[in-house]
Amino acid sequence: MADFGKILKDLRTESGYSLESLAKTYNDRFGGRLNKSTISRYENGLQEPIITVVSNFARLFDVSSDYLLGNVSEPFFHLDNARTLREVNAREPEDNPLVTVHYAGPVAAHFDATPDDAYELRTIPAEWIGRRRPEDFFLATISGDSMYPQFQDGDDILCLRCSDMEVPGRIGIMLLGGDEATVKRIEYKPGEDWIDLIPINPEFKPRRIEGVDLEQCRVVGRVIKVIRTVDQI
Repeated sequence: MADFGKILKDLRTESGYSLESLAKTYNDRFGGRLNKSTISRYENGLQEPIITVVSNFARLFDVSSDYLLGNVSEPFFHLDNARTLREVNAREPEDNPLVTVHYAGPVAAHFDATPDDAYELRTIPAEWIGRRRPEDFFLATISGDSMYPQFQDGDDILCLRCSDMEVPGRIGIMLLGGDEATVKRIEYKPGEDWIDLIPINPEFKPRRIEGVDLEQCRVVGRVIKVIRTVDQI
């Protein structure tokens, strides 16, 4: 976690937090017990955080855990985009049943496509995200047939941003080596050095990723809703 302290400090200062105010914000939001001295030790490399703390800071600053740890150069959702999204939603009338989220472009239901980094903004019903923040979600579009019939080519999907699946068997978006992106059912056993990416369509074969190849992979979202258009208006 050599880069964690510097990245945390940069995010804190960019966001206008003092050590004390960041500790208070963190504790209020996550029920933690951090103090400014602990955060200072993180920033100066004198103490390493547990993974839960890393995950919570990633959520607080609207970046991925991998970005916070220095494993990737881009935070997946750039800070400016996340702030813009919050500003857009703050301007919406309180009685407006819509919220605005990012659209991340096509994501393949196979193994050889790259997601679009040119984020658009789109609106969805507020009830779809419950009590969560709009910036915790993004939309993408399915490309390919390996997840048929549950997911069809051209379906839009609403995804919850996350850096792990929490439990095996959920359907998520995984980046492979930084260049490929795929939607699959993600199977694994905690503590073991492999994951299986499972298509729903039986015409497609599963893919196992193990060993050093796992270091190049990361989860970026969990699929929670399919949005399908069945005919033209």
